[in-house]
Amino acid sequence: MPEDLVEEKKALDLSEEIPSVEGVETDEELILARDLTTSLLKTIKAFRFYPPDHPSIKGFQQQLPKKFQFFLNKHNSFGFQIGEFTFSYKGKALYENRDVKTSLAFLFYRDGVRELRFIKGLEEWEIEGLIDIIIRCENINQMEDDVVTLMWGKDFPHISYLATDDFLQDSPALIPDNIEQFRRGLVFEPVGHAVEVDFLEDEFGEGADLDQALSKLIEEIQSFVSNRSAYSLNPDETERLRREVEGEIEPTSVFNVADTLLDILAWEKDPEPYQMALNILGKILDAMLTIGNFQRGADLLKRLHIFLKTYKLQDWQIELVRKLMVEAGEDPRIERIGKVLEQKEGVRLEDVHNFLVLLQRNAITPLVKILGERTKSKTRRMLCDALSEIGKNAVDMLTPYLDDPRWYLVRNIVYILGRIGKEESVPYIQKAFYHEEPRVRREAVQALGLIGGSKAAGLLSKALKDGNVRVRSMAATSLGKAGKKAGLGPLLEVVQSKEFQRKGSTEIKAFFNAVGLLGESRECILVLQQLLERKSWFVRGKVDEILIGAANALAMIGTPEAKAILDGGRHSKDEAIREACLQALKRTPTKESVV
Repeated sequence: MPEDLVEEKKALDLSEEIPSVEGVETDEELILARDLTTSLLKTIKAFRFYPPDHPSIKGFQQQLPKKFQFFLNKHNSFGFQIGEFTFSYKGKALYENRDVKTSLAFLFYRDGVRELRFIKGLEEWEIEGLIDIIIRCENINQMEDDVVTLMWGKDFPHISYLATDDFLQDSPALIPDNIEQFRRGLVFEPVGHAVEVDFLEDEFGEGADLDQALSKLIEEIQSFVSNRSAYSLNPDETERLRREVEGEIEPTSVFNVADTLLDILAWEKDPEPYQMALNILGKILDAMLTIGNFQRGADLLKRLHIFLKTYKLQDWQIELVRKLMVEAGEDPRIERIGKVLEQKEGVRLEDVHNFLVLLQRNAITPLVKILGERTKSKTRRMLCDALSEIGKNAVDMLTPYLDDPRWYLVRNIVYILGRIGKEESVPYIQKAFYHEEPRVRREAVQALGLIGGSKAAGLLSKALKDGNVRVRSMAATSLGKAGKKAGLGPLLEVVQSKEFQRKGSTEIKAFFNAVGLLGESRECILVLQQLLERKSWFVRGKVDEILIGAANALAMIGTPEAKAILDGGRHSKDEAIREACLQALKRTPTKESVV
């Protein structure tokens, strides 16, 4: 046998990765599940082994969708649980590979994915997209992207996943042990050149050295705490604090001084030392942000929030503290955060998010700026979620960006407005309905589904006729989720049209699911009965999709009237109607009869 064929056979061999499981050979569903899993794994191995244009790749690409379609036509969904090194289906291990370099299970598990599920209607582009994500994740920087983030970006309609953030807890936070570590944390080194952090020059003058900067900061703290009028401490306590400051040059000790300064603020009544303490807190905050220690930064802002709520302060004190909190979100600091996110590895995005959500509305504009500049998917998602919190009462500051020429930024802004969920955003989101990029339009209909209301329902009804199938499907889904009866009429109009029978299975299913969520009226039930029972000259496969959709919608409605129609369909002379009604009855809920 030629050497290349031997290598090929070895590369695609799964004999050691598909374990022998007792009882599988007598269970048809498990046999099909194992066969589908094997086909999926071989396809992925082929993409790993062959170049993209190799003829064998095409063969695997053609075979895998057929395997999925055959299984899903019988069982509607296929989902497997993901262990550290295993894929399991209904408690049976179908795959096991303990080599962390090649194990597909470990790749998913490492990024927090615990279950992967495929549902009926799965399309070829979704399968290709998932394989592309897997291949990409083997070669990307884990600080930039992971499986969860890439799947979130793809937004597959028929592939879902269960993920956990527990794995993030093991990510180490950078805590400098000495001044040398602190210096390294303040200088980032992209390929080809080093970028000095600018806050030293801003605060201490051009050409400032870190040792000089820290010494100056310590001198300020030392001078401040030596002033007896600045706080209510006895002479012994004052002397002990001075010795501690003088004896420590490590950044951690400087940061810990923040606790003492906050205590001082609780008692100080003189404006000058009060302002001095706040200035030092501001410089400490800058140091925290520059080395990427956002957890400490968030803790400091939380302390300030608590400080305002728990102490009886004079108006001038409240004003000064709030000023520092507002300044935390000004352009220079947000730009500094952007540099850290873009250049520094090991930053916990969860900590960054927890810091950003504590900022005031003045942070929105600079945050949107770095949102438009960031290329990492995980960073963009974190920024969007943070802006959804900060912008709850500042929709007016976000809507101008809907005219931005960058479609991806417009999509992100629409996403944020949808998460904020205020009806005042609807007229602005309407702009996105006419955007040339279908992904923006799809995000717009999804956002309107989250916002709800009569205005949103009206726009969603118009989107049912969009030129893009995914936009139309999402518009139908959003109408159903919004729960407004006003959306039922436009949905029924579409499903009764002759053109609807020529639609793809994904779109048909989306429309009928939406009807099922909204339609408890007798008029709607009658329409579904007619669709279930009528004869058609169209292609049989498409008619079957209509039958299944109508039956499933009746099952979702679940009233006695709807159930009676499904019961009657079980005895139909038409085999397709019988099968559709039998499958729908298996998941029929119980509801009160419609009055």
